[in-house]
Amino acid sequence: MSFFDNTKIAGWGLFICAILTIISAIISIYNGAVKEGDDRLALVVAGIGALLAGFIYFGFGNSVRKGEISKKIDVLAQFVKTVGVATIVASLFGAIAGTWGVSISTWSNVGMIILGIIICWIAGKINDGKTTNFDRILWIILVVIFLVFFLLRLSGAFGGAWYDILYCILMAVVYLYMLIFMFDGDIRKKMGI
Repeated sequence: MSFFDNTKIAGWGLFICAILTIISAIISIYNGAVKEGDDRLALVVAGIGALLAGFIYFGFGNSVRKGEISKKIDVLAQFVKTVGVATIVASLFGAIAGTWGVSISTWSNVGMIILGIIICWIAGKINDGKTTNFDRILWIILVVIFLVFFLLRLSGAFGGAWYDILYCILMAVVYLYMLIFMFDGDIRKKMGI
């Protein structure tokens, strides 16, 4: 089995990133709780949203890591769905927090909630058993998105704290997996390419 055929490696990467996200969210909640000023409650609420999003990533990463989700098309569809759900959860708490704090924008979080809903809808189209022209367009869009996010995460690995560097490297590996999955014969066939 080649490196990129082993979906468990992508699961490990996402699993470790989720743990780092959970730790970071707990630290954010603590910092918000002990901070002086108007944004105190807002930072705690936003931190809770980040914590819940971390647990969502943790659950998915753990399922892939253990082999409970192993088919590439299923990993791909579930990854996109997980990103959508985590975006909705974190942004919902961010939008609520934005009503109390001046450093958090409510409207940008509302926009992210809408984007999260669109991402979830796209995830449902990936593995719906139908091959349409939209699937072909979606394949191209996903290839571009995964490539861009791979490059962004890779570039983020060249500076910052050790936590940021490790997180960026691991997420770059996850996005590289998703990008390579897009060129898998089974996925290309199911998406009409």
